[in-house]
Amino acid sequence: MAPTPGEDRHTSSSASCVSPEGGMSFREGKVGFLGPTSYSAIFTENPNSLGASDPDDVLEETPAIAPISADKIQRGAEILALLRDIPLYEKFTQRFYDLCDGILVMQPAHRIWVDELWSEFGRLLMEGKPDQLRSLSELVWRNTLKPMQVHGQTTAQQWARCASGRYLRWEIVGSILTHTGLTAMGLSNWDSIFDNIRDRYVDRATFAERMRKASEFCLCFCYEAEVLNELYLCFMYEDLILVECLKGDAHYAAWQRTGEVCDAVVAMGLHQGNPVDAETPFFLSQLRKKIFVSVYGRDKVIATFLGRPPRLSHRYCKMEIPLDLSDNELFSTAPELELAVSKLDANGWNTSGELSRTTWQRVWFQHCQVREDILEIALGSQMEDITYKAEQVRLKLDRMHANYPAFMSVTPEEVMNCADVQLGTGFGFARSEKHMRQVNTLFIICIHSGIAHTEFLLQRAMVNRRNMGYKELIPISRRILKLVLLAQSRRDFFRDFQGDLVYLCAFHGLPTAGVLAIELLKQEQSRQFTPDILPRSETIQDLSVFISALGAVSPGEGNYNICNQGRRSLRRVLDQILSPQLPPPITPSGDQPAFDEMSLYFPTANDADFLSWLENVEWDKALMPS
Repeated sequence: MAPTPGEDRHTSSSASCVSPEGGMSFREGKVGFLGPTSYSAIFTENPNSLGASDPDDVLEETPAIAPISADKIQRGAEILALLRDIPLYEKFTQRFYDLCDGILVMQPAHRIWVDELWSEFGRLLMEGKPDQLRSLSELVWRNTLKPMQVHGQTTAQQWARCASGRYLRWEIVGSILTHTGLTAMGLSNWDSIFDNIRDRYVDRATFAERMRKASEFCLCFCYEAEVLNELYLCFMYEDLILVECLKGDAHYAAWQRTGEVCDAVVAMGLHQGNPVDAETPFFLSQLRKKIFVSVYGRDKVIATFLGRPPRLSHRYCKMEIPLDLSDNELFSTAPELELAVSKLDANGWNTSGELSRTTWQRVWFQHCQVREDILEIALGSQMEDITYKAEQVRLKLDRMHANYPAFMSVTPEEVMNCADVQLGTGFGFARSEKHMRQVNTLFIICIHSGIAHTEFLLQRAMVNRRNMGYKELIPISRRILKLVLLAQSRRDFFRDFQGDLVYLCAFHGLPTAGVLAIELLKQEQSRQFTPDILPRSETIQDLSVFISALGAVSPGEGNYNICNQGRRSLRRVLDQILSPQLPPPITPSGDQPAFDEMSLYFPTANDADFLSWLENVEWDKALMPS
């Protein structure tokens, strides 16, 4: 028996699910974005001269939906059966949204999706009758096969309701499952919220993995339905992050998923800007910009981590940045939204102190543009003008830092150690005073370590490409490692962000700790120390603490193997440094050999194993723990 939708409780919004004639965006077509060199460009650029067809003829007609196969319906029913636990999933995601704004899925939209779904089909899902679940699955399939049609007057609330309740789509089911898994991976293993799932899901990692596998089915359903819209991109992006959390950033699946998200961004034309026009609501234009900057930044992060060329290049993109508005502001009524926009400064930064995740995305997007320049220096095949390019990157970094908003002048140490330090007049990045210091400190640590890491990568690229001196790398490496250790020293304080702590270790801690360890070893071998640049005792202590932090990463984390191999390698270096050393060899002239300042990147063979791991490890292959 098919699920019978109840009375529509949102009559004012239901009409928005059908756009006016011709209102469908090209983004929902089967072809996608077509640029100025495409086969159709000459016709669209000269409609009068070439007698282009009527606009209604250009758009593909929506074909009648063919019968859904029994196999698809059954697979969908099995996924929908998991939604009987939505009250539990809601507890997880509420923990996340109590802290800060969503990653890409906006909290007000997620709230609408869950409420409408449970109100419409909660009883059906709780009963779990196979025939009703199959009927609901068929409905979701049919909704997903239909394009989401919006127009300029569609509000954010109407847009969200067009994808849930009786209009439920696989993108929404997948987003609910993915977000639950992401929240679980952020919490600590001993969090009391897991007491409710231990009987059925065993532990945190098993629970999150089940959410990932279920969301992967939803991705496949969307792929089969040939979906291409903003909801799908948000779902794809957050599912990518969940894959990275569970499988590791070096896993091929993470690399593959990143490529798929980049491809979808280009197919939707988001790389060519998102102006507000007669058929594009303001909130949707801003969401598209958030999607683009998030995917562009993720592309640079994974390219840096793996030492591979990025997929998205600024040379082919309009680098538009979203306004510094929160999720709640984007979902507010027109007068409230206009007021929020009016309070932004000339560069689009928030001036009220109510910082949001978009604030962080804006800062990071600017640095990722510099990252792309650095990747070109580090990985590019051209050797000409390397020094000039590096100098231009440094100038760009200086200009960027000079134009940062005031909150960026607050250091992570100040936020961590001073209870009365605020990033603005509100709660900073947090949603409440209760979580203010926890959330603000983590965001600031991530921002500052990322900025320092960008400078580290530039200097390291110049060492590799131009054999320049290593000395500038040492203070940058020490600064980054100090930030990582600052976060690790308060693991209980960051109890809701365990995944971020692992990220800091793998992305920022390992490369910089490797630089310090190798240089410390070389100085020990040559007996020529530079305490003003690299204090021996303090560095050994920091590396020891970092090794301990790596050891605290559990096997359930995606980057466990990377952290474990780094721990073993760093430990071997410290063992050599702290073990009794033979006197340095004497040259024929009676002098000790001169200290080789290039030893950091051209070391002797005394620790070839560690250097081989640091420089040449094949990240895309499984690393076996000892």
